[in-house]
Amino acid sequence: MMSGPERRTVRDLRRGNRAIVLRALYFGGPASRQELTGATGLSAATVSNVTAGLLAEGAIVEAGLVESDGGRPRVLLRVDPEHGYAIGVDVGETHVRVELFDLAMTERAKADYALRPARHEAQLVARHILAGIDVVLAEAGVGRERMLGVGIGVPGIVEHGPAAVIHAQTFGWESVPLGTLLRAGTSLPLFVDNGAKTMGQAELWFGAGRGARHAIVALVGSGVGANIVTDGVTYRGVTGSAGEWGHTTVVVNGRRCRCGALGCLEAYVGAEGVLGPATRRRAG
Repeated sequence: MMSGPERRTVRDLRRGNRAIVLRALYFGGPASRQELTGATGLSAATVSNVTAGLLAEGAIVEAGLVESDGGRPRVLLRVDPEHGYAIGVDVGETHVRVELFDLAMTERAKADYALRPARHEAQLVARHILAGIDVVLAEAGVGRERMLGVGIGVPGIVEHGPAAVIHAQTFGWESVPLGTLLRAGTSLPLFVDNGAKTMGQAELWFGAGRGARHAIVALVGSGVGANIVTDGVTYRGVTGSAGEWGHTTVVVNGRRCRCGALGCLEAYVGAEGVLGPATRRRAG
């Protein structure tokens, strides 16, 4: 009889193999079992077993045939776009945007809520997010049981954990437990992270960073941030603040930044720092 640790090890191995195959199909597109064997490094028997289970669950579907060299045509497999759905939330300076996507990253519904630049109360932002979740689910006609989760990009430093505590100087947020606020209104899985890091991850998966092992993705807008990627993984640093370079002092006793400090990088290259002087020159 197998011991407890061995059972867990086998289960973890199977889960890992499923993830490898799903990742290959999701990011690589339709592929035959033979192609999956080459792309994943798994054995043909393992790929066959994993794909059989995924087909039975409806996570993947057959996507036609492709000619083989001398043999019978091979069946192509792909992720079923409607097997599950995900919601993405962007908390910005002037808006909270909530969008629902299928697994092909096709937008199915969207809700936007305006924010005044000087008003970012955490309770207000949480209410907008929760309202937006309800709106996009209703508009897309998707039941909550089919949702994989809600990803939320926010400014500032995020302490990962159930409470998702956020420190965002420009919003006036100090130790705001956004995760706790949201879980009071939804049971959907929540994934909260810094907006620059979520943007960087999207670039690695779908954009200019595909296939890169090392990259720096910079976000320059109202705020300034970056995502540092090493060996394909986001580098967060000891406190999770790696890439938070917008409030690095670049000019001693320089321009006053909206965070209250002098000479921050954001005060020079952020939207307000660029547009402010230009607006004053036109007015003069």
